[in-house]
Formats: sequence, C-alpha cells, structure tokens
Amino acid sequence: MNVYRLDPLKPGHPSWRYSAEKDTVWACAATAQAARDLVTAKSGFAKHAPADVRSPWRDATVTSCDLDPTITLMDPQTVVREDGSLVDFEK
Repeated sequence: MNVYRLDPLKPGHPSWRYSAEKDTVWACAATAQAARDLVTAKSGFAKHAPADVRSPWRDATVTSCDLDPTITLMDPQTVVREDGSLVDFEK
C-alpha cells in the first residue's frame, strides 16, 4: 500500500465548506485516485454536500495528491493529520 500526502492548494474554493477536514492529510491507498476517494469519504464530504458539488479532495486544481515515500507505517484505508490523529468523519 502507498501513502499519499494531500495538500489544499486553494483553501478559499467554495467546495471546502462541505468538508469537515480542511488541512493537509496523509492517506494509505493503492493509488492516488483511491487516496482522493478515501479522503473524500473520511472527511464527511458526502454528508454535507449537495449532489452536484465535487469534493475538493477529488479536484486536482484544489488539492494536490503526491506519493510520500517517507511514511511507511500506516494502516491501509486510513487517513491521518500531521499530528498523527485519525480523520474519520464518516462514522
């Protein structure tokens, strides 16, 4: 499994209002797209957003998503903040 770092590039983008998480996160997933999808789910976006609004985590113009080889010990399908705490607003 790979670890991806997702950084907000446009914090003022209107789609952020529907995400409970708005800061840099790391996601453990097989691909960059899977990491974007995982963060979208864990950020609580679907609970708050209208159906026609795209998640900022899925939008490459709003959020970067880069492989981070410096982090190797993360559980699959987890998302963490810089302080190591878990992101999980889907519960």
